[in-house]
Amino acid sequence: MSHTLYFAHGTCSRVVMAALAHLDLAYQAEQVKLVEGQQRSAGYLAINPKGKVPVLVTPEGPLSDVIAIAVYLDDLAVAQGKAERLLPSQGFTHARAMSWLSWCAGILHPLIYRLRMSARIHPDTTQHDMIRSAAMAELEQQMQVAEQLFSAQPQWLAGADWSLADAYLLWIWQRAQLAGLDSSQWPALEKWSQRAEQHPSWQLAMAIEAKAS
Repeated sequence: MSHTLYFAHGTCSRVVMAALAHLDLAYQAEQVKLVEGQQRSAGYLAINPKGKVPVLVTPEGPLSDVIAIAVYLDDLAVAQGKAERLLPSQGFTHARAMSWLSWCAGILHPLIYRLRMSARIHPDTTQHDMIRSAAMAELEQQMQVAEQLFSAQPQWLAGADWSLADAYLLWIWQRAQLAGLDSSQWPALEKWSQRAEQHPSWQLAMAIEAKAS
């Protein structure tokens, strides 16, 4: 196999796994055990000096970060003549899907980090509740954006077709609930999440992650 994905269980690596599954691209999955500090090992830092997951090792070299990997994989799928895409191919619908994907990566994901990793934001434990509370308040406001969208009946974030933005938002939605988010506040978003969880690409990503872990 010419591609290797370095992933960690439960992380946003799952979004890249869904991308690879959707495009039916072969790859080798290598688990990075974060609790053991493998992301800080010399061997892993030689692959990704950022010390983060996911990383996709390609024939051209390592590539990190979900959006960058998604753009690369979409171009690769086109080059290989595959019909499926991670994002609409062009025009406004492509830009709209990229906007949602950027929203997930640039706004929502950092809020999840603050909720679940407050000790890395500030060493003073007396500040952690305040950090988590502020993050949750902002996350709830942002979830209302998606609730309004799905209340208007679109099937997926970018419109009629699933895109990788849906996989990214689903990962955030699930992690937010683990951090205490009350999903009952957003019934339309909850219905969307049930569809997204049953999408074949997500189902396959979950199965591959479980097998590789």
